[in-house]
Amino acid sequence: MNLTDPGVNGTGLTLDVTKLPKEEAEKFHRSLEQREYSGYISSLISLQRSLPDIRLQGCHSLYTDLSLPETSVIIIFYNEHWSVVLRTIHSIMDNTPPHLIKEIILVDDASTDEVLKEPLEEYVSRFRKVQILRAESRQGYIRARMMGFVQSTAPVAVFMDAHCECFPGWLEPLVTRIAENQSIITTPILHWIDSESLKIHKWGQRKNIAIPILTFPNLFFTWSSMSEEEWKKRTRETDPVRSPAMVGCVIAVSRSWFKKLGMFDPGLEIWGGENTELSIKTWLCGGGLEIIPCSNVAHLYHPHRPSKESDIRYKRNIARVSNVWLDMYKHFSENYDGSIADYGDISDRIALRDSLKCHPFEFYLTHVYPDQFIPGNGIYTGPIRNVEVCNHCLDSGGRKNGDSVNVLLYSCHGQGAQFWDFTEHHEIRAGGQCLDSGYGDNLVMRNCHGQRGNQEWEVVSLEGHVLLRSHGNCVGVTKDKSALVLEKCHSSSLQQWTWKQNRKTRIS
Repeated sequence: MNLTDPGVNGTGLTLDVTKLPKEEAEKFHRSLEQREYSGYISSLISLQRSLPDIRLQGCHSLYTDLSLPETSVIIIFYNEHWSVVLRTIHSIMDNTPPHLIKEIILVDDASTDEVLKEPLEEYVSRFRKVQILRAESRQGYIRARMMGFVQSTAPVAVFMDAHCECFPGWLEPLVTRIAENQSIITTPILHWIDSESLKIHKWGQRKNIAIPILTFPNLFFTWSSMSEEEWKKRTRETDPVRSPAMVGCVIAVSRSWFKKLGMFDPGLEIWGGENTELSIKTWLCGGGLEIIPCSNVAHLYHPHRPSKESDIRYKRNIARVSNVWLDMYKHFSENYDGSIADYGDISDRIALRDSLKCHPFEFYLTHVYPDQFIPGNGIYTGPIRNVEVCNHCLDSGGRKNGDSVNVLLYSCHGQGAQFWDFTEHHEIRAGGQCLDSGYGDNLVMRNCHGQRGNQEWEVVSLEGHVLLRSHGNCVGVTKDKSALVLEKCHSSSLQQWTWKQNRKTRIS
């Protein structure tokens, strides 16, 4: 193929498949179909591809302590492509001071691919610190991680997916912070590996660090930008960043702290919810989560084919987490009542929480992430009804207008498109989108961006009514009472609305 150092320094490899021989083209397409990433491309890239040193200025001199505790790296795989697993191992060995790695434990969750049996054992035998632990039957991602942890012996454990690549200096910052405070769980800056070309795309650093936050009702995570308040707390751009939640693909934790927290809930099945549970209970039980800007790891994100079975299993896991840790807020999560899937016996988890004397979930909302958005639990929540045209409400539906949707005045029914929340970010949200005032006298729905601007609103309280105000203009109804309009504020009841105040703001 006339390839010269494909993938070097994290570059990608793109092939014109139409120019491949038929047999090779079939291999290419089959590799994408089997694993949802290109094992074919991966096999053309060196198992020891070099990665550049992308650490921030100042990182090199911060982490020079030679007396850091040893680490066990625990990697779970199930029918992972041979080259991807080995590249993960090589990147750890090549970019980590040897004295910090006590062992790398590969947990095979009952793979059926023959190359992951004897050939893998033969290959890794060259690494004195690598061992393979094999499950006799499928345990699932969560329980396989527990198997690896039980087998490990170092004072710090790093749980890592089998499709990662570590940049130079990745481990020292994670372990240093744990050595300073054993109740802190650390994660690196996560960059992403393209699932087809295997190019490593570097994500934001400095002020652009992305923070994982929880989403309701499914308790999954999404990315948010670092708040201005968090940025101001830090004296250097290399300082750790408090994180409300974590992505589970690379996490470092003190062995003693992980055991004290009851490890992962053994009642969680296969995959999903374990990082949510660990995030919440760490914060509620006296610890914390931090992203360490001087640590960089790339992770191969690839789509997972949804199935009814996996969806039900995930909702079962979320119900366990909700019923143990969310208190009254469990009602805002999926399957909290077990109507979709029975979440099993949680008595031992509740006893664990009681024995650790953990805070209520309200503590998380007040002290950890006051910006947490929970649909149905806004400062104001429910339908927004016009005072003058009292049988009509704000409705987020309507005709398409490019990538925005016009907001309507519509007969009140109070469901779906008429259920609104006012958030700590001063957003007015419905159905996962935000009310946006940046379109002349029209109101539209746009994807929430969290940057305030045209999505920042004031809810001005009058006697029993409210005004919805954005940059000096108010939401009103046209004089013929047929449509919404954004116009200069005045005293007419056409600009007055009834909206239920649900609670006080969590941010002073």
